Amino acid sequence: MSLLNSASGYGGLTKALHWLIAGMFAFQYAAGAVMTRMAPSGMALGLPQSAWYNWHKSIGLVALTIALVRLANRRLGELPPWAPTLVDGEKRFIHRAEQLMYAAMLAMPVSGFVYVMAGGYGVHLFGHWHLPNPIGEWPLLASAAKLVHLIGAIALALAVLGHVGLVLRHQLLLRDGLLHRMLPRRNRTP
Repeated sequence: MSLLNSASGYGGLTKALHWLIAGMFAFQYAAGAVMTRMAPSGMALGLPQSAWYNWHKSIGLVALTIALVRLANRRLGELPPWAPTLVDGEKRFIHRAEQLMYAAMLAMPVSGFVYVMAGGYGVHLFGHWHLPNPIGEWPLLASAAKLVHLIGAIALALAVLGHVGLVLRHQLLLRDGLLHRMLPRRNRTP
């Protein structure tokens, strides 16, 4: 299997970045649910609320970096052809959902960063480094960024659920092996 995408399938780098971002999305949604529902003095899984917030912010900035690497990787190789078992409506849905996911991969961490900086919360990266605040406190901007972050979270969740639903339909009901295109060490189209 090659590192970059080719006409024969997705490359190893694309697959690795895909699953890494999927794991980060899962963590971010779980952390977001935990941290926003607990009391400021509460603990969850042995961590105080402040630690949950800082991990959420830190992973968000790492996810932004990975999204940029993912976009660069996409430009370097070619996309493999569509899976032959996809119908035209599914192809259109995949294309639009992918556009939405890429937009969210960029907008979510940027809006989150703007929100916490303009809101005066700051980022204590992985609990070790305080990042400088290039924005300063700006409540109106913080409110707008928070709204973008929340709307982006909903839009991303819908796109991801649609993506996963389509793959599961093909994998479990149609049994055409669509998922194999994105699994490690697999390059063949179903």
